[in-house]
Amino acid sequence: MKAQKHPTGQWSRPLRLLHLLLAITVTAQLFIGSFMYSPHHGRPDTFGFEVHEILGFTILALILLHWLWSFTHPNEGLRHLCPWTRIGLRRVLTEFWQAVRYQQLPPDGPGREGSLAGFVHGLGLLAITGMALTGAAFYLLRMGGAGSNPLEIIEDLHDTLAVISWLYWGGHLGVTVLHSLFRHPTFMRMFSLRD
Repeated sequence: MKAQKHPTGQWSRPLRLLHLLLAITVTAQLFIGSFMYSPHHGRPDTFGFEVHEILGFTILALILLHWLWSFTHPNEGLRHLCPWTRIGLRRVLTEFWQAVRYQQLPPDGPGREGSLAGFVHGLGLLAITGMALTGAAFYLLRMGGAGSNPLEIIEDLHDTLAVISWLYWGGHLGVTVLHSLFRHPTFMRMFSLRD
């Protein structure tokens, strides 16, 4: 697989900071969630579950900031993350086909509407958003004294989104490693907080 030349455009510092904070907190949350015990009637909350709750609301706040940023910054926002128009999806499919056919990783950067990388990031953001919202709903319903049936339904949905998030996390990490192997500056461009 070969590398395509990447554009010199740099993501804005606030977006890079949000991405870094989400990467750290979501990674920690996925690992904590895999090893903690969920509370049940008659069993007290564990320390792991309490950390999971606090981290979950932190992630929810970061996600809300990310969506706010996405709505207000067109070059880095919704057109990039959600290219769900006919033209945008055609570009995504073209980039995917070129990546498979020519074994080239497509470039990415601000202002690239309809890019494969933006589309994949948008799907990941949706999965994490769903996971955070179902976690918050579980917390609020539990604090409100909801019965076990609605809590179990929300917990099952939350767990399903957690599996999807794990798959996304692994794929995202794998592609990041590929970019590094091909000497793409993607990792440093996203995580450096220098301009």
